[in-house]
Amino acid sequence: MPDTSKAIVRFCPHCGNEAPQQLRFTHRCYEEEWTDDGERFGLPTVYFVASCQTCDGFLVYADCGDISEVIDFSKAGLVFPQTNLAGSVPKVVARIYEEAFRIKRVTPNAFATQIRRALEAIAEDRGAKPGTLVQRLRDLATRGEMPPTLAELSDTLRTLGNIGAHASEQEVQPWQVHSIDDFFRAVVEYIYVAPSKLVDFKKSLNEAASKKAAEA
Repeated sequence: MPDTSKAIVRFCPHCGNEAPQQLRFTHRCYEEEWTDDGERFGLPTVYFVASCQTCDGFLVYADCGDISEVIDFSKAGLVFPQTNLAGSVPKVVARIYEEAFRIKRVTPNAFATQIRRALEAIAEDRGAKPGTLVQRLRDLATRGEMPPTLAELSDTLRTLGNIGAHASEQEVQPWQVHSIDDFFRAVVEYIYVAPSKLVDFKKSLNEAASKKAAEA
């Protein structure tokens, strides 16, 4: 039986509550990492598996370094489910998304509206021509910022955001929020995350080539 003294109050992205989370399992291991020079080393890591006492949702946290106390996961980073966006995403877009994620399970209409706001922030960040959101998204697609499929996804998100923001017989359904979240992350991945990763990878290749040439 789990030790009830190990319950820690944290935000649960499954149900959207600040609730006690019960520690179920801990696992120590060494994560494989590399230095800037390409040398491999093991980073001591502890994984914490917990469950929310409100919804019984499953959560995984991780903490790195020499950790002596393996029952306290209050400061460990959440690994699953993923709730934040990559560091390459503009802060204003990430902030709006974080606000949206906290109400994802609680108020689907408000979640969809916040995602629409995040799309507006993306359009502003990418310098889309002034106009309605649909016009600005089309401008980004015309300029090649988004391929046709993602442009269609973005327009779907915009439409769902409109439904969530206005009083009508239509409402955003709880089961739709998962797709909305996946669609938005796909847009962000294409516009911000993948290009940033490519730049970093090319930079590392150039640095490795320069170092090899210097040693020759």
